[in-house]
Amino acid sequence: MNRSCKGILLVVLVAFWGSFLSQSVEVGAKEKVLVIADFSPVPSLDPITGGSAQAVMLFRNLYQGLVQYKFNSAEFEGDLAKSWTISKDGLVYTFKLRDDVKWHKGFGKVTALDVKFSFDRVMDPQSRFPGRGSLEKEVREVTMVDEYTVEVHLKQRNVPFLHRMARPILPIWSQKAIKEYGKDHARNPIGSGPFVFQSMTREEIVLIANKEYCEGPPRIDKVVYKTIPDVDTSVMALQKGEIDLIWAPPRDRGVFDRLEASGIKIKSINRGTGHYMLLNHQFKPLSDVRVRRAIAHAIDRDTIATHVLGGTAEKWNSLVPKGSFGHTEEGLRRYDYDPKKARELLAEAGYPNGFEATLDTMTSPNYLPIATALQGQLEKVGIKLKLEVTDQPAWLKKVYAGTTLMTIIMPSRAPDADFPLDFFHTAGFSPGINVARYNKLDKEINEARGEADQAKRLKMYHEIQKKLMEDLPGIPLLMMPFPHPHRPHIAGLPDLEPVWGFDFYRIHFVEKK
Repeated sequence: MNRSCKGILLVVLVAFWGSFLSQSVEVGAKEKVLVIADFSPVPSLDPITGGSAQAVMLFRNLYQGLVQYKFNSAEFEGDLAKSWTISKDGLVYTFKLRDDVKWHKGFGKVTALDVKFSFDRVMDPQSRFPGRGSLEKEVREVTMVDEYTVEVHLKQRNVPFLHRMARPILPIWSQKAIKEYGKDHARNPIGSGPFVFQSMTREEIVLIANKEYCEGPPRIDKVVYKTIPDVDTSVMALQKGEIDLIWAPPRDRGVFDRLEASGIKIKSINRGTGHYMLLNHQFKPLSDVRVRRAIAHAIDRDTIATHVLGGTAEKWNSLVPKGSFGHTEEGLRRYDYDPKKARELLAEAGYPNGFEATLDTMTSPNYLPIATALQGQLEKVGIKLKLEVTDQPAWLKKVYAGTTLMTIIMPSRAPDADFPLDFFHTAGFSPGINVARYNKLDKEINEARGEADQAKRLKMYHEIQKKLMEDLPGIPLLMMPFPHPHRPHIAGLPDLEPVWGFDFYRIHFVEKK
């Protein structure tokens, strides 16, 4: 073979192998990208300042806690802690940490120093962390035993305390990263969870798989959170295949039927979420229990559940959500729909012609339609509600500041009565969410959380609920399972989820059948 032929053959081989390698790289490099859409932007990725459901969804995948809930369960398993013990008197929790957990982006290993730093950061008097008040009243001190052992000393026994340690309720931060980034940490989060922060704008947040995650790399490569303010636009984007999952869809049976007809799946997840109407009784006329009871009797929850929420909710009659340990409705005062009774109570309280009030709400499809329905129903008994509608960050700012007169709120909380009772404990005052500024049952709530005998604690919770439903600092509206429309190739969504968001680590793609 002459030199010219050899040259031609070499060019052909290079072209062939170049094409083959290019195709192989292209096929092998095809990313598994999960695109989630919702109506609200996430302005901060620091749990100290960001408390929306959407933010928590991202927190739980960026950060770890000492423990976490098992998949599809409210039971605990280790997260950063490989084991833990509780002293006989219930006052000291000792956590043994894993020694193989790395911070994202080369910030070293997670140690007991970071755990202590995280507690100190949350409990700093200047902290705006929503759970600061509770931890401040419960935790005496946090001490390092050695590099991978930490002790949490409580002021009094707290039986449901582990719930406060679960991911993402108390995230563990890197002390080194917080010091290096300073105020910019909220937009440059460093965690140790299964996903790593890549980029952030108002319209889009991108996380990528943590290949060094202590449990092994995730099965998807990237998660994109998109802000689409108009929920109808989200529905169309899902049908077109531009997104994979909607966080908060419109609760319209017609929309769900249309989505299912186009091949979209609807996954209903039990998050233990109850919608409350919280009334700040520091202000007149809400300071009068007769007015609060009148409001409760003026609300037709059945109509809201059926006609406003498309049958995706059910009413409940306690201030502890169904599914939580301690929930009961037996022997509790009930407030069935009775507009005549509502008008009588208003007249007794000195408001025969009703009154005007402001209700703060936001643009969520899980909030605004309910707020609008409440406005119409209360007007029938003379209560004229002005709706102050803002975006979610602005609404949350009002709630955490404790400046709202009246609002509706739908939190997802740990499945123990102790946690919704924070709404009615002084530990939940700003920056917590005791919007009612209720302070009459601190002693009873403290005694219940310290009772080790489960049967006795259950009875104590029942008595607290009876007193709350008499005094009515808040009105239980509806239990709200969450229907999540998603494309059929998405798998790994739970049936039960005690906290907001999704564990992206569990999500994977399946081929179409």
